[in-house]
Amino acid sequence: MEARINLTDEKLRRAAPAVPSGEAPLWNALRAGSGEAFEQIFKLYYPSLLNYGLRFNKDDEEVKDCIQILFMNIWERKAFLGNSDSIRNYLLASLRRLILKRVKSNPLTVALDDDDSVFHVELSVEMKMIHDQTLKESVSSLQNAIMNLPARQKEALYLRFYNDQSFGEIALIMNISTRAVYKLIYKALDALNEELAPQGKDVPFVLGVYLSLLASGSVAGEGVEVLIKFM
Repeated sequence: MEARINLTDEKLRRAAPAVPSGEAPLWNALRAGSGEAFEQIFKLYYPSLLNYGLRFNKDDEEVKDCIQILFMNIWERKAFLGNSDSIRNYLLASLRRLILKRVKSNPLTVALDDDDSVFHVELSVEMKMIHDQTLKESVSSLQNAIMNLPARQKEALYLRFYNDQSFGEIALIMNISTRAVYKLIYKALDALNEELAPQGKDVPFVLGVYLSLLASGSVAGEGVEVLIKFM
């Protein structure tokens, strides 16, 4: 039998269920073959997966394809999945590996190592949402400063402040040590403060505005479909 998840991205953003207090039962239900648990996980985590994936590849269709491949692989391998303390972390780490693997295997792209992988954080249309000129200038200055950071520092900042991940969770997602995560984040914050503090910018506040804008423009518009084959 086949079942389809066919929802627009906007519906996914509005209708996603609340994060369960304990994820183990939901994950275990998926492992046991529950299509309902699979669909719930998909709707719950799709927006954050798309947002994160677009940081590595601006081609939204390619990122959506990667998300579908990820979920199809999960369904096909459900009986062999291990325990997971965090579904979101598992999905983010898996999507990261898949996107980078596909980028590296594409003969039309420049070969990438994990250390120099691209991480996009540009704002464009979203800047029009800011009507206060002073704030707009502050966000623009912050974006320019962030653009000058190494890709892994940008990614660590994104996971920490947009996704609210712990240092340990970021380490698992990025496949590095917790100590390395601390270094990435603090070096990034030091660089931002060094550049923006002399201008009188409130870095934590502007960073919050910036990340909110980054989120607002990432999930929109077209439909997405996942085909699930129930055994």
